Amino acid sequence: MVIVDTNAGKPVHEAGYFLGNCTNNVAEYQGLLHSLKRAKDLGGTHLNIHSDSELLVRQITGQYRVKSPDLKPLYEKAVTLLRSFDDWKIQHVRREKNERADELANLAMDHKADVTGDSPPASIQPPATNHQPPASTPCWSAKLTGRNGKCVAGCSTRNEYTFGPTTPDGFCVHAAASMLTDGPLQWDAKKKAGKSRCFACGLGIQINVIHRG
Repeated sequence: MVIVDTNAGKPVHEAGYFLGNCTNNVAEYQGLLHSLKRAKDLGGTHLNIHSDSELLVRQITGQYRVKSPDLKPLYEKAVTLLRSFDDWKIQHVRREKNERADELANLAMDHKADVTGDSPPASIQPPATNHQPPASTPCWSAKLTGRNGKCVAGCSTRNEYTFGPTTPDGFCVHAAASMLTDGPLQWDAKKKAGKSRCFACGLGIQINVIHRG
């Protein structure tokens, strides 16, 4: 899902949620429920909802009846949440118009974990191998490198991002996934430093272990 502040003209929250085994229609409703709850938490009052599920849109607008026992309780929760907003509209869009939300959903399915713009999937932690930072590392930093490259999600090559329990603000899910999974990473155990490359934009990622105390 992608929540955009239309006044600011930029996303305020991006996420993909891992739902396990379920039908596409159930997944669409779960995505809508996550979006509505998050929009409420962010203080949203007027919503323009875009969904590439024609069935969901037509059920929410009352054009189709909800007959499925799996969808009925999800539909009722969605309608209840919608009533809590001052105003809302929902419309069907083609899948290519919903590309970013689709990308995040696929990323969550690939990693079998939730993926948000605030933190990497909970299951993606640096494994203890001979080419990645050990799992016991208390803290590490990452810096994007590349003179001619530009991050597709807005990460800055001027910043050094320090990692603790979660991914720091401003470090996008693409770079986090590339760095923390089995991507093209070179790791020097002696220098306690490594290099990776973002699969989305191609920028290099310089990683350094920071020792505390």
